[in-house]
Amino acid sequence: MIYLAQPLYLLLAALIPFLFVAYWLMRRLRSRRVARFGEPALVDGLAPLVPRRKGWVKLTLMSLALLFFSVGMARPQIGATLKEMKVRGSEIMIVLDVSNSMLAEDYSPNRLERAKLAISKLVDELQGDRIGLIIFAGESFVQLPVTSDYVSAKIFLNSITTESVPVQGTAMGDAIRTAIRSFTSESENSRAIILITDGENHEDDPVAAAGDAVDVGARVFCIGVGSADGKPVPVNGELLKDKDGNIVVSRLDEATLRDVAAAGEGIYVRAGNAEFGFGPIVERIRSMDEKEFQSVVFEEYDEQYMYFFAIALIFMLIEFFMTDTRNRRSLFGGGRRMAAVLLVMLAFPVLSEAQSDRSEVRAGNRDFKKGEFREAELDYKRALEADSASVTARYNLGNALYKSGSYNEAELYFKGLGDTLRNLSAAKASDYYHNSGNLAVQQQKYQEAVDAYKESLRLEPDNFETKANLAYAQKMLRQQQQQQQQQQNQQGNDRNQNQDQQDRNQDQQDRKQDQQRQDGQPQISPQAARQMLQAIEDQDQQTQEKVRKAKAEQQKSKQKEKNW
Repeated sequence: MIYLAQPLYLLLAALIPFLFVAYWLMRRLRSRRVARFGEPALVDGLAPLVPRRKGWVKLTLMSLALLFFSVGMARPQIGATLKEMKVRGSEIMIVLDVSNSMLAEDYSPNRLERAKLAISKLVDELQGDRIGLIIFAGESFVQLPVTSDYVSAKIFLNSITTESVPVQGTAMGDAIRTAIRSFTSESENSRAIILITDGENHEDDPVAAAGDAVDVGARVFCIGVGSADGKPVPVNGELLKDKDGNIVVSRLDEATLRDVAAAGEGIYVRAGNAEFGFGPIVERIRSMDEKEFQSVVFEEYDEQYMYFFAIALIFMLIEFFMTDTRNRRSLFGGGRRMAAVLLVMLAFPVLSEAQSDRSEVRAGNRDFKKGEFREAELDYKRALEADSASVTARYNLGNALYKSGSYNEAELYFKGLGDTLRNLSAAKASDYYHNSGNLAVQQQKYQEAVDAYKESLRLEPDNFETKANLAYAQKMLRQQQQQQQQQQNQQGNDRNQNQDQQDRNQDQQDRKQDQQRQDGQPQISPQAARQMLQAIEDQDQQTQEKVRKAKAEQQKSKQKEKNW
């Protein structure tokens, strides 16, 4: 399929009929002038002119040159199509440790950055497989759901730091179980979990979790990152210390990782500086049963303008070297040279644009305007693959994802662009905060929406649409807060009603017991009653003290002594 990036330049071809009409009129006018001097045949014999046929040939050559030149200016491209096709592969969940211990510098520049670089290279080599990304420390999160969009995988990978998970520690078992829950139903018996960590597990039982993975048709492969001797952990310019003030030295726990890999029916590989360890693991994954997946494939644009310019140049050269019978002047004399110069001047900015900008962002903008948001999304992602630092591509991609209803993914691309856009233009920053507010409204994060709209209005106070959206977000925020308050009140009322009912039941039971004691036992003296009551209160206090100590011990056991 041929696509024209700038079709308006085809209008240049509309000049061709006018050239033929102008040439015909010029020849008619010249014939009349010749007739004034005498018989045309006699005049032609005395002063031969350019033969009639050669003139039309030269004009045809120039017209063809103009035609191909206009097509080249329109920048024809091939590719840029979306295809749904079936591919065979496996589902691979990358489980990456982002705890503070991954900042140890026994790899260059550190364990985490070395792992990210290796994962990026792995993504470049995948074909047909689906990939997902999970990060973990004391908790685990799905950073990227299972997808065949390798561009998104690399983009999300670049944003990972040790601060991506708020709770520090190392809970490998929880991370493996998160990976198990993240597989799709169609990938049964074709699932692989690649655990990348230093193996220092502080929280749970990863071996049991690996066994659970085998039960659902997944195999667990482990890559150990670190050294047996260990390295200190630099955090914020200082070496990390434990609760006793000792410098933490993070060591690779290969024994645990071997046990996890054995329980998960996978293999363990120790990461090296040159070869990280994905090679043997990928070979094992390839030996698994591959599944057939439905995938959307994007074919890249391929510029074709240079071929049309070359053909136009050939026609112009042929016309240039064609001479008439009298001299070497061309059909249009010096005017033709001027026209050639003008054509080159017109072509120069188009050539520069085609070379410097492969039209990824521009193509995305065109698709966005047409409402083809899925195609625009792919255009912008391709632009980010070429230049991951492109603010324009990232911002436009967030807008395209918002339009297509992918709000959570759009939020990931929107994050952190405000300050950059503010430095570029107040208007752009205002639009960014306005769109961020719209996104937050769709996610029912009304407090964030209110904050975003206010920031937009600080930059452009007279934007009526932003003011209207702010009013709506504030209204929805009040309703949300009222609903939350009502739920809390209802829960409180329910608890009070249950407590009142329990108190009434207890009172009835106490009265029955008192009545039974009065009927079947002798009355006790007031002094004896006070002693019995005091004994009951003392026993109750002792019981409450035991419960309080038990709770304190339980809470203390939950506190994480290790934050690496």
